[in-house]
Amino acid sequence: MKILLTGASGFIGKNFLELAPKNIEIVAVYNNSRDIQDFVKEKKLNNVTLHKCDLSNEEEVKSLFKKHGNFDNCIYLAGNVNIPLSIKEPFKDLNANVFALINFLKNSNISRIIYMSSAAVYEGNKGKVTSSTPLNPHVPYSISKLLGEQCILAFHNSKKIKDYAIIRFGGAFGKYSEHKFMTQLVRQFLNNSKTIEVYGDGTNIINVMYAKDTVNALVKCLKSSKKNIIANLGQDNMTITQTVQRTANALEKKIKISYTKKRKDQKYISFSTDNSFYKIFSFKPDYSFENGIREFASELK
Repeated sequence: MKILLTGASGFIGKNFLELAPKNIEIVAVYNNSRDIQDFVKEKKLNNVTLHKCDLSNEEEVKSLFKKHGNFDNCIYLAGNVNIPLSIKEPFKDLNANVFALINFLKNSNISRIIYMSSAAVYEGNKGKVTSSTPLNPHVPYSISKLLGEQCILAFHNSKKIKDYAIIRFGGAFGKYSEHKFMTQLVRQFLNNSKTIEVYGDGTNIINVMYAKDTVNALVKCLKSSKKNIIANLGQDNMTITQTVQRTANALEKKIKISYTKKRKDQKYISFSTDNSFYKIFSFKPDYSFENGIREFASELK
């Protein structure tokens, strides 16, 4: 199997390159990374061919397909994931998450796309949400991810793309995610911090899964014949307070939680997803939240 992977130098991208079955031939697209070539060489990823490409540049995208030909499958991970940036500079977020995607779809030769969207599209909802829940997000990042989904549907309806799978992803933790909340949280425990600071009152909901399971889910989707689907992917819906407490218990640590004022540059979630991906693709994670945390902590050491 030969696939195109965009966003290859990002957190999920690197995990996919490292962990995906080696019989999958991957053309890995990146843009500004300084270490991806060393990463591929160090991990001896002989099934990976790197290609530097600015997805917002029409000529570069055309050159990508001219060089590598057509693809039956594309996993699209590229885009902005920085929510504060989307609030501070919404045009940059729109360019990365929408304009670049449109340019890619317009000039691509792919049959099927697996688009990594975000559970953030449900922003503003409360309680349990499903793929049929009405959407009306307000945060720029959430809006741009929903627009990305609409772009996929538009290009499918115009017959430019034969099939799609849109995955509304809750988030992940694992290697190559140094600046993410979960990495910083685990590091605080490893450094024997006695107090963990949480923005807000701790009721904000989080839904993260171990990166290894995320890769397994993408591979499961890739190999499935299911098509034209929108699915929610995550693991346990937990409040931030529960997340900190379960992480502490997994690592056998005792801590105190300090609650501080909410930050205006962050989104606060009051919905929980149904993780419909599991049923649709007959998927089951290999790791519980606690087992993932313990393995991740041992790697960080």
